Amino acid sequence: MARMTAQVEALKADTAELKGQVLTTAERIEARQRFLDALLTGKARGRELAALVPPAGRDRLTGLAAQEAGVLAPFAELEAQQYALLEKASATAQTRLRDAQALLRRLGLDQSRFLPQSSNRIALGGPFVPVAGTLAGGKAQGADPRFAELYMNWQRVSQLEEAMAALPVFAPAAILSYTSGFGFRYDPFSGRGAMHAGIDLAGSHGEPIRASAAGRVVRAERFGAYGLAVDIDHGHGITTRYAHLSRIDVNVGDRVRMGQRIGGMGSTGRSTGTHLHFEVRIDDRPVNPRPFLDSARYVLAMQQNGPAEGAN
Repeated sequence: MARMTAQVEALKADTAELKGQVLTTAERIEARQRFLDALLTGKARGRELAALVPPAGRDRLTGLAAQEAGVLAPFAELEAQQYALLEKASATAQTRLRDAQALLRRLGLDQSRFLPQSSNRIALGGPFVPVAGTLAGGKAQGADPRFAELYMNWQRVSQLEEAMAALPVFAPAAILSYTSGFGFRYDPFSGRGAMHAGIDLAGSHGEPIRASAAGRVVRAERFGAYGLAVDIDHGHGITTRYAHLSRIDVNVGDRVRMGQRIGGMGSTGRSTGTHLHFEVRIDDRPVNPRPFLDSARYVLAMQQNGPAEGAN
């Protein structure tokens, strides 16, 4: 009887241990699934998403371990599917990050303009609430390093792709008929060499002039040789100027959308005929607008795909 009692107790202990293994494995899989679902669907953002990064724990269940455990075998297939999804999401994030960085380099912009805290820190905020698996200072604190790395890369992609909204790539005039380029040219009035701070686009009088990117109107007035002019601040030190307008349809302080009408083409100010003088300025320094306009299809494609979910 004593031997039988001991056997029963041992069986109970084995059963309890197995039950614990099942619960632990199930909780680990569920935590990973909650994170992946929130990341890929955008159900959680910023600190909420950071709190869902699964905690570090036992390594993934191997086929041998599942076979030995018997009842754990179904979990091995689920974990394999999760890690396959993890690898695919990681590859997607890395590809999108490289594409965004390459585009910024072509435009002569440093990514630090959009990720000011460096590529290893993400701008998050709020009160400190201790949660297993959260991130502090851009580093995993008790989090599964593979999922934490995916989270950090996804956040970088989100910030860079959302910053694309500040890039003035939308054509301000219906037809890009260039009559004068950026840089050195002979002044049309004096015939002397001069610096041209923008590009000139020809068109018809009153033709709609549209915002090249979303932003806030910071000038809407007659401005010396520019004639009737509109300046728009797009953030990150990027502004655009639309000059020689026949009319102005916005006011200082207005928020405008990309493609929104802001005025009409004209020939006010120091101008020889109807056209739009268009400038792009970085930190109030004029740069060539052509590379921005030539990048339109790349930037618009990124915006159509949408930024990586999970950004603040």
